[in-house]
Amino acid sequence: MRSLKIVFLLVFITETTLASSIIDNPLGKLQVKNVLASCKDKSGATRADFETLRLRQIPETKSGKCLMECMFENAGIMKDGKFNRAGAVVVLTPALQGDLTKLGKLKQLGQTCEDELASKKYANCEGGRKVLECLARNGKKFGVGFVSVKKD
Repeated sequence: MRSLKIVFLLVFITETTLASSIIDNPLGKLQVKNVLASCKDKSGATRADFETLRLRQIPETKSGKCLMECMFENAGIMKDGKFNRAGAVVVLTPALQGDLTKLGKLKQLGQTCEDELASKKYANCEGGRKVLECLARNGKKFGVGFVSVKKD
């Protein structure tokens, strides 16, 4: 399960084409494929939705938002449709490669998003979008990069 969480982290932090190609463990690849297939089916996500995520952009379509929310739920970044600060910190910590300064910043970022989102549950798959927007917008302040946030 740990490798599954790392893959979700890498999908959003790095520019990879196929998340499953990152994992060396065959069981991990199978878990990722199963979760991606399940989330694709649940959300009705299209190839374009996956491409949006691969390009590190926040989805605009409902199916893309639902795909992202499903992936966040499976990774532990969200729980019951709400931001899960503790889960997000656990999931994102491996990318810090033991850098304690960055870990402190990640914890501050998690607290900031928890305060901002106030454990709200959003309808129509907007929760995943709100979480990612918060992480992206506030991540810059803490030196943690995620995705591109459009300026409206």
